Amino acid sequence: MTNSAKTILHTCLNVKKNESVLIIADKNTDSIAHEILKEAVKITHASLRIIPVGRQNGDEPPKETADEMKKYDVIIAPTTMSLTHTKAVQSAKHNARIATLPGITEEIMKSSLLADYNKINSFNKKLFSKIKNADNIKVRTKAGSDFSFKMRKNGWISDGGILHEKGQVGNLPTGEIFTAPLENTFNGTIIIDSFFDKDIEYAKKGTRIEIRNGNAVSCSDEKSILNNYFKKIKNARNIAEFGIGTNYKAKLIGNILQDEKVKGTVHVAFGNNSSIGGKIYSELHLDTILQNPDVYADGKLLMNGGKFSF
Repeated sequence: MTNSAKTILHTCLNVKKNESVLIIADKNTDSIAHEILKEAVKITHASLRIIPVGRQNGDEPPKETADEMKKYDVIIAPTTMSLTHTKAVQSAKHNARIATLPGITEEIMKSSLLADYNKINSFNKKLFSKIKNADNIKVRTKAGSDFSFKMRKNGWISDGGILHEKGQVGNLPTGEIFTAPLENTFNGTIIIDSFFDKDIEYAKKGTRIEIRNGNAVSCSDEKSILNNYFKKIKNARNIAEFGIGTNYKAKLIGNILQDEKVKGTVHVAFGNNSSIGGKIYSELHLDTILQNPDVYADGKLLMNGGKFSF
């Protein structure tokens, strides 16, 4: 995994010898963290902090870790559960640039993480130009998903893996453009294609989720982990994010970190959108990936069955 660690440190984060690096991991990801640390100390001062495994994606790290994050120039977080949308990351980014790797595995380190990020950024720019001024987005999938939402002004974010400026936060591996749909405007039906993450099934294939005014009002798989989150976690029902995958090297493997980046898929997240321009905070941010989508931007076909129209 040496090449992957070098890609993270040099290509994606451009770490300099006068900067400090903090790596945050847990018991499931410490071997990957040590690979990154081994390369980081060749460049500059670097530290590793092991935290408990989070309860779910979006769970906050311990307070002492959140406080320590504010002291570093670069933060790299290969963790089991995602820290991307936490208050800790949002506070730390004022002084740092941050790469999160939730659910990272050796398989991903050796595959989609080694994509050509200049190539991904070039494609992201083309996609961004097609969709940036759209007011309304409509999506249908082969499985039966059918929903629409309105955009907030300047709401799209392009994540292409180049995190060279203070304040930038992104996933690695990456390859997506995404947005927080305007609150109270997301309406329709989501039909789950597959909702696995590292052998955890959040809802069964074919589960029907009805969305009204930006919130999930029903889930046909009543015993699912997802429906349990809806009941127990504040604002978990909120539609937090809509994204389009653009990583040409990524394949569907049942790992959300990689699956949501697969070129030609879209994803919808439940829970926290406050980290990406929205107004709602939750201790959950969980994405489901939808396959073979038709995507319309102000009525113009952008994707047809997962194939881009440009």
